[in-house]
Amino acid sequence: MTRLHAALKRFWLEPVVPDALAFLRVAVAGIALVQLVILWPYLRTFYGNYGLVQWVVTDLSSRSWTPSVGMLALKLAPLGISATATLYGVFSLYGVSLVGMLLGYRTRLFAVLVWAMHGLTSASATLSLYGVDTLLHVLFFYLAVMPTAGRWSLDALAGRASGEPSSLARVAQRTLQIHLCFIYLNTGLAKAQGIQWWTGEALWRALMQPQFNVFDFSWLAAHPFIAQLACWGTLVIEVGYAGMIWVPRLRRPWLLTTLMLHAGIAVCLRLWLFSLTMMAFNLAAFAWGPRPAVAPEPPEDDAQPVRVPDAALLAAEAS
Repeated sequence: MTRLHAALKRFWLEPVVPDALAFLRVAVAGIALVQLVILWPYLRTFYGNYGLVQWVVTDLSSRSWTPSVGMLALKLAPLGISATATLYGVFSLYGVSLVGMLLGYRTRLFAVLVWAMHGLTSASATLSLYGVDTLLHVLFFYLAVMPTAGRWSLDALAGRASGEPSSLARVAQRTLQIHLCFIYLNTGLAKAQGIQWWTGEALWRALMQPQFNVFDFSWLAAHPFIAQLACWGTLVIEVGYAGMIWVPRLRRPWLLTTLMLHAGIAVCLRLWLFSLTMMAFNLAAFAWGPRPAVAPEPPEDDAQPVRVPDAALLAAEAS
């Protein structure tokens, strides 16, 4: 029990540097800014009151207690603020907060604002969201509570954040690691329950959909075993991730294979934002180790040690 307690304490509380968390902050903020730039010309279409789906529908389809842009617009309407102004105001504050989080200026404040504004916008487009939006919202919450400003930030330059190793950084990175293992294990087991992932039909359907079609993969019809092997490989990578990523000799190869899987999804299915987010998540969780703190070396004594001659040497000098 003593060894188990020591191992658990070392696993969760051994201080580490916050480099991985700082990388996650910069990467996720950059990806979200790119997404915002892409969505900005279409905000009224996807998120507006008279867009593809009206607010009355999205508010009814979501949980009643979940705040949304539509609910906020109703509160601000008596003040003479239009629904369109509310929409662009929320997304403008979201963008400014992303820049603040990216630069690491008042990181905690802007990270909380990013998470809150993203929650408002997500609740207003529940029928048009996909995996990257859910994943970003989870990561925004982590960035709001984790020590991410210790590296590559204006807060660190100003002395408001420390980059010294800490147990909190260790807990944060372990949380990312375990969450990522649950994600892959859950998705892998869910895929394994469907016959399409054993016959290769799942990959065929994804590649041949017009919305995802980038290259002509019709030649797979003549070679179905290739799609079948690719599906089997995906199952092995995802189901085995939760176990193999903890084996020191297999960690880097498994991490590299997982990154290549997401790169293939980005190229073949045009899911660039989702793939980049998952790659950043993987790198922050396992690419840094995590590295434990290095104990400082004791200072060298300037005084020279006193050399005591032995008796044999004194006798030889005397003769």
